[in-house]
Amino acid sequence: MTQSDRQVVTFTVTAFVLGLLLLGGGLVGCPHYKVWERKMAGQAELQYQQGARQALIAQAAAEDEAAIKRAEAATRRVLGWTDAARRGCAALDRPGDRACEEQLLRDAATYSIAKEGHEGVIISVGAPVSVAVDPNRPRAAE
Repeated sequence: MTQSDRQVVTFTVTAFVLGLLLLGGGLVGCPHYKVWERKMAGQAELQYQQGARQALIAQAAAEDEAAIKRAEAATRRVLGWTDAARRGCAALDRPGDRACEEQLLRDAATYSIAKEGHEGVIISVGAPVSVAVDPNRPRAAE
């Protein structure tokens, strides 16, 4: 065997051994890679879900705060109606007249509810005063 024949055989054996090593490494490493890839995908999904959860929590907190602000505004509005009804009745020389105050409150509540477009709202101020209005219902002749 000549020098060049030995080099060809050595090269062939070396290439064959390297091929076997690559094939064996692929067979061993592929399952590990798939496990790692799934683990990374799971972690990414978990982070996404945590972000979505935090967004929902922030949205719920904002809705709670908005509901509280709307309730506070409604309370201030009703207190303003009550004060205006008292002053209105006093201006009509009927101070302390509960029937006059209740009528003015009904009128103010009816106007406000119809103006805001609520479909059915019940407002009560004190024990005897309550108003339920459906602005979509045809009004009776006055």
